[in-house]
Amino acid sequence: MTLASTVAGLAVYAVVFQTAVYFVLPHHVRARWAPTTVGLAGAGVVLAAALIFGLETIGLSSTGLGEALVWGAATVTFMSIVAIVLMSRPDWRENLADARLAAMSKTEAGLQIFFRIPFFTAFVEEAFFRGLLHAALLAIYPTEVALWLGAGLFGVWHIAPGYDQARANDKTRNQGILNSVVTVVAMTAAGAFLVWLRIETGSIWAPFAVHAGVNMTMALWARFAARFDAPSSVPVS
Repeated sequence: MTLASTVAGLAVYAVVFQTAVYFVLPHHVRARWAPTTVGLAGAGVVLAAALIFGLETIGLSSTGLGEALVWGAATVTFMSIVAIVLMSRPDWRENLADARLAAMSKTEAGLQIFFRIPFFTAFVEEAFFRGLLHAALLAIYPTEVALWLGAGLFGVWHIAPGYDQARANDKTRNQGILNSVVTVVAMTAAGAFLVWLRIETGSIWAPFAVHAGVNMTMALWARFAARFDAPSSVPVS
């Protein structure tokens, strides 16, 4: 087996798997179990690739760990500023809020934000998209083509999460579809940046630090925003 021969299977996985998981799982367990299910499957794919092709080939070497710390700290700082600005107006705060996180207990939210997001989402997605998939695409295409193909697949990967987030926050079906489209476009752009960062630093660690920093910081603020305007009579777990 060669890296080039894995591209078709990896592309199908990126396009289909997460969307299928989100729409198969019942709504009331989706926020908790969809990331875990997808993460475990992705971790299996990455582990198999590491055994077959080697850690360095898929970006899991020790290169770039220092740069990753700098990128991670800068990302958390920047995203915190963005979130504070969004919190300043009710209409912006409503778009930031995530009812799924607000409904969780403190323990559940802590597991979601500090365990599932960094390990089952950020790390697995970076190891898969910026590690294995990028290496496989590079075996066939020039760097720029590989970058945008990988970014596009990363965007498509977010179809279901974008739709589910809107629907979980009481948006209409059409608003859910629009949010899904916007999410795909935004994640394609983000994916292109993360591939560039992987190329520049020589590993997935800086992209992982940025990815985890964005997701964890915004999840914290999304939970806070969803509870900010809640009636004071509603108990906070």
